[in-house]
Amino acid sequence: MMDILFVRPADDSAAIQVAAWGQAVRQMAGKFQIDDLAGAQSTRPAVDKRLASFRHLFWFGHGTETKLVANGQALIDAGNIGNLGGGMVVAIACDAAVTLGQSAGQTSGFKAFLGFDDELGFPTRAPLPMMLAVTNGLRCLFNQAHNIACAADQLRKGFEAARIEYKQNGANYGLSPAEIRTAWLFAKSNLHSIRTYGNSSMVL
Repeated sequence: MMDILFVRPADDSAAIQVAAWGQAVRQMAGKFQIDDLAGAQSTRPAVDKRLASFRHLFWFGHGTETKLVANGQALIDAGNIGNLGGGMVVAIACDAAVTLGQSAGQTSGFKAFLGFDDELGFPTRAPLPMMLAVTNGLRCLFNQAHNIACAADQLRKGFEAARIEYKQNGANYGLSPAEIRTAWLFAKSNLHSIRTYGNSSMVL
């Protein structure tokens, strides 16, 4: 069984940005066996074909409370998540922690979940602090063999750092005062939306 399946649909402008964050995270995974479904490769048949061959799933794209989606179609939902090989799901996506994430440990498919129970927001003109929050937050999973609970804590610290960065230096990114306020509110919301379910001691 291989280690990590990355799925990065990039099916619209917001998902393209989040897919780039996923690419940065993927580059940390040098010692792991991975596959990367990016862009047009991200289809339901391709995901279904691979899930049972991987322990962990890292998703960077859109989500709803019950599924992870691309082009309006579910690529991950209750119908196939049980085929994953008993590891973790990390969903950098809106809302998936509301229902999908809470099923961690209730099926044979995945035992731990890290994601968001609300909208995942970022300013399209200045996404870099949010990208750093995500990449730095997940780094401990790859570089230090830390568990999923640690990654959640590091993500929270990252979004707090992003909030401060936007508040103090937003003008340096070309943001207006109103855009600065929106950006740091996004960061604050992201911080408070992070949820983990299932086995908090799960490592890659």
